[in-house]
Amino acid sequence: MRLVMTIAALSALCSTAANASPPTANDRAALERLASENDAAWTAKDWATITNQYAAGGTLRVDPTKAVELGQEAIGRFFQASFSRRPDGFRHITKVENIEMVTPNLAIADAHVRVERLKDADWVLAREFVSSSLAIREGGNWKLHSVRANPLPAR
Repeated sequence: MRLVMTIAALSALCSTAANASPPTANDRAALERLASENDAAWTAKDWATITNQYAAGGTLRVDPTKAVELGQEAIGRFFQASFSRRPDGFRHITKVENIEMVTPNLAIADAHVRVERLKDADWVLAREFVSSSLAIREGGNWKLHSVRANPLPAR
């Protein structure tokens, strides 16, 4: 079933890619709010909120050398384990750089992500990523469907 859904999504992308358009002001605001709420949940180590930001069949990969996490449960386990190992004093900052509407209910967003840590009362860069996310509208709300985060080389 997952394969069928993936093929359908890719078919939709291929058949409508030439028709990609900018988001409406409301969709842009909603997608940027989703990114901001994701940042807040990540900073707070709130894996349950992040899990609920994903569609049921969502996928996540935070490094191209790592496995893809498939589905909300796997994504939740990933963040729960990751947050249990992470010390306090880190924050996640996403800057959405581009959003394209593939269909009225399917968007691609490109972003730059900074992970910063508190050191001597200042926030310093710990890691940077570029990410591409596929978001779908479910029941009037935007959910993350597929997120691919690629770490940038250390500066």
